[in-house]
Amino acid sequence: MKKSAIAKGLLALLLVFALSGCGTVKGWIFGKKKPEDKPPDVLAQEGLKDLKKKNYIDAVETFEKVRDRYPYSDQALLAQIKIADAYFYNKKYDEAVQAYREFEKLHPTNKGVSYCVFREGQCYYRQRSTIDRDQTATRRAIAEFMRLKQKFPHSEYLARADKYLARCRQDLAEHEFYVAEFYYNTKRYQAALDRYQGLIQDYPNFPKNAEAKERIEDCQKLLAAKDKPKGFLSKVASIFDAKW
Repeated sequence: MKKSAIAKGLLALLLVFALSGCGTVKGWIFGKKKPEDKPPDVLAQEGLKDLKKKNYIDAVETFEKVRDRYPYSDQALLAQIKIADAYFYNKKYDEAVQAYREFEKLHPTNKGVSYCVFREGQCYYRQRSTIDRDQTATRRAIAEFMRLKQKFPHSEYLARADKYLARCRQDLAEHEFYVAEFYYNTKRYQAALDRYQGLIQDYPNFPKNAEAKERIEDCQKLLAAKDKPKGFLSKVASIFDAKW
C-alpha cells in the first residue's frame, strides 16, 4: 500500500509540472525539438535570404545543413549549387570551382551541369592578370568556355560565354605582342621573331598584326645583317665572291 501510494503521488506531481508548462520536466518527458531540426524547404529559404543579403558565410553554412541532413531532398541539389554560388559571390574562386565540379561529378546528367561549367569559366575569368603577367587563369577560362560550347551546344549561357572568350583571346594576343615587343626592344630578335609570327598565326584578327608584320621584317633584316661577316673577314669574303 505504501509503495502504491508513493507511485501515485509521483505520477500526480509529474502531471502537475507537465500541465503547468515547466520546460525542464516537459522536455524530459516528451522530448525537446532541436532548433536545427527545420525542414529542408525552410532551411533552403533561409540560405537564399542569406545570399540576397550578401551574408555568404552564413549562406554556405545553411546550405551545408540542407545538403548533409537531407541528401535525398529536392532542396539538396539546389543547396549544392548555392554553396558554390556563395563562394563565387564572396570571391572565393578556388572553393567555388571545387564546389561546381563536385556537383558535376555527383550529377553528370543534371541540367544544372551547364550552369556549373559556365560558372567555372567565370571563376577563372575573374582571376585574370594584366597582359604583362602570367596568363594561366585566362587560358583556363578559355578551356572552360570551350568545354561549355562543345558539351552543351544549345546552352542558354553560350552567348555570354562567347563574349568572355573574345575578351580572353584579346588578352592573350595583347600578352603575346607585349612579350614580343620586350624581346625586340632588348635586341633578342630571334625570340621576338618567333613571338610575332606566332601572334599572327594564332590571332589573325588581332588589330596590331600590321605592326607585328613590320616587326617581323625588321627582325629578319637585323638577323640577316648579324650573320654577315664584318671587317677583314668581310673583305676576304668579297674577294672570293668577285667575278673574275
